[in-house]
Amino acid sequence: MASSTPMYNKDKELTGYRLKVSRGYGANGKQITPYSMTWELPKGWYKWAEKRQQKELDIAKANFQAACDRGEVKTKAEKSAEKKAIAKQLAEEDMKKMSFAAAFDLYIHETKEIKKINTITGINTTMKRALKMFGKRKVEDISENDCRAYLDSLYEEDLETSTVRKHYETLHAFLTWCLDEKNIISSHPMKKIKKPIIKKGSETVAVYSLEELKRIIDCSKNEPLMWQVMTLLLADSGMRRGEACALRWSDIDLSTGRVHIVNNAQYTEGDGTYDTTTKSGKDRVIYLNDQVIKIFSEWKALQKEVIEGLGKKTPTHVFTHLDSGNRINPQAPTAYFRKFGEKYGIEDCHPHKFRHTMATFMIRNGVDVKTVSEKLGHSSIEITLKLYVHSDEDTQKAANEKFASLVWNG
Repeated sequence: MASSTPMYNKDKELTGYRLKVSRGYGANGKQITPYSMTWELPKGWYKWAEKRQQKELDIAKANFQAACDRGEVKTKAEKSAEKKAIAKQLAEEDMKKMSFAAAFDLYIHETKEIKKINTITGINTTMKRALKMFGKRKVEDISENDCRAYLDSLYEEDLETSTVRKHYETLHAFLTWCLDEKNIISSHPMKKIKKPIIKKGSETVAVYSLEELKRIIDCSKNEPLMWQVMTLLLADSGMRRGEACALRWSDIDLSTGRVHIVNNAQYTEGDGTYDTTTKSGKDRVIYLNDQVIKIFSEWKALQKEVIEGLGKKTPTHVFTHLDSGNRINPQAPTAYFRKFGEKYGIEDCHPHKFRHTMATFMIRNGVDVKTVSEKLGHSSIEITLKLYVHSDEDTQKAANEKFASLVWNG
């Protein structure tokens, strides 16, 4: 049973009792601070008989003892530690609510003292695109697929692999700080995302080999028809992922293979999927090969049959879900081709790689740069030259032999 010690005021009047419950002795032989509480005299105490007073005190002591036994009572030190733990938890919960932009501001503020001015300037410049995409979102809510979509959007701007790699490293470092230093996020969303590889030699963009491309096209035959269409379209046209997702049936003439590229699909939280102009701000016309036109026709017929069978209007967009008729998210191809690559053993499989592959093979096989540039929708031919036209050992030898055949062997 708990012990009790009477408590008096300055006039030596009884005001209550200090109740204590022993917690035993520590390893050093000293008594551990007991649990204690102040029990104030209940109203009418002085009118009660001494026997009733003792009974009420015994009940209070028994209740306090029981509360201690149930672990409901804390010492001052325990209460203080508990308050600190709660405060820490609340602080961590607040950190989990922090937006990407707010966390990045804190990151720059806390690291500017240990980094050079040029480094900070470089980080700010590199992160502009990420801030535009993620700024208002909570860092905790940013997923692996979001990060993959971000990197894929960089490829869509036809940035060199070395530049995309820099963006990867900068974002990865920031998210690592969020996880390890501030506990703003529970796990690292880029943990499974490999760093873009810069191939040896002069090639600055990642491309599929001819064998890989043929294997992708062959494996796509095992996939849902819509994704077969997406695969062949990207491989044949060099179209950007967003441009493909923005395609409407009215943009395509299946009798000629003529495609009018007008829009670029984008997605932001809150706004959902919507269309903007193409990257260059200009529309363009390309032509599809017969194999692609054929599968487009098959998909159009299936889409119409299934969607209208559900009592819905025939979709205006080419790429839609068959169960609803709603257009797909422009980030969906990134997630799809990642899983496709894992399923069929295609390394670094992402949609924009088709664009680089088409352009590289066209130029290597004698198509003039201006035509390729127009098909890609580059704002200037210089971009195409910078990305795809390189003088390697083989082309140097070929040029040398061609010159020799004209001058020495003519």
